[in-house]
Amino acid sequence: MNNHNIKAVFFDIDGTLVSFRSHTVPDSARRAIIRLREQGIKVFIATGRLMRHTEVVEDIEVDGYITVNGSYCITAEGEVIFERAFPREVVEKVWALEQKYGFQSAVMTHEDIFVSHIGERVRTIADMIAIEPTVADLREVVATQPVLQMCPYIDADTEAKIMPFLTECVASRWVETFMDINLRGVDKSVGISKVMEYYGLSLREAMAFGDGGNDVPMVRDAGIGVAMGNACEELKAVADYVTLSVDDDGIEAALQHYGLI
Repeated sequence: MNNHNIKAVFFDIDGTLVSFRSHTVPDSARRAIIRLREQGIKVFIATGRLMRHTEVVEDIEVDGYITVNGSYCITAEGEVIFERAFPREVVEKVWALEQKYGFQSAVMTHEDIFVSHIGERVRTIADMIAIEPTVADLREVVATQPVLQMCPYIDADTEAKIMPFLTECVASRWVETFMDINLRGVDKSVGISKVMEYYGLSLREAMAFGDGGNDVPMVRDAGIGVAMGNACEELKAVADYVTLSVDDDGIEAALQHYGLI
């Protein structure tokens, strides 16, 4: 019985719905989502991925998507709920910092993830999430497409050096060698708020599952926030509940714990 008045559940993809080990969704999570929807509880994807890269969960019936860490939110029918792109001057700031500190960044648009070349760190992340970025002239990309997110391939020490120069932005990360930069005022919690408002629901009626640093805002702010057993310590610290890992049926276990299935 749903004693927590939860009306919608939001799932991150990588490390939450999808195993880094198998690159698939466990059968237990699929069963759990079907049972949620049978009870009239809405189900949403909340990911750092682009919409075009959610094909790993495309056979799971959901009500909508929060993508690019909240920069682009849509219904399952494709109606745009919220979208926010980078001003060109912020993109140029990131590029200037690349030159100063010697790193590279990916540019994420509706079309794809673009990089200037495939460096070692780019290869590591591409293999981890099984998504190959497209090599392109980034200035040509930015001239013709809105930038939804930028992703420097840097460690936490370099992040600490560059972020004071990017006051218009916020940073998050889910691995040590890679980070996400979004415009200030954009994160997964904001995305959930926009989606819940669209459906006439409140944030306290939302439940959120995640595993990485970019999931902290939504897990912290949702009515119930769940960290996977494989989550980073930062996320576990703000979660209402820490479940088992994605490979140990953690989603099903948490939903059973709260009596939602």
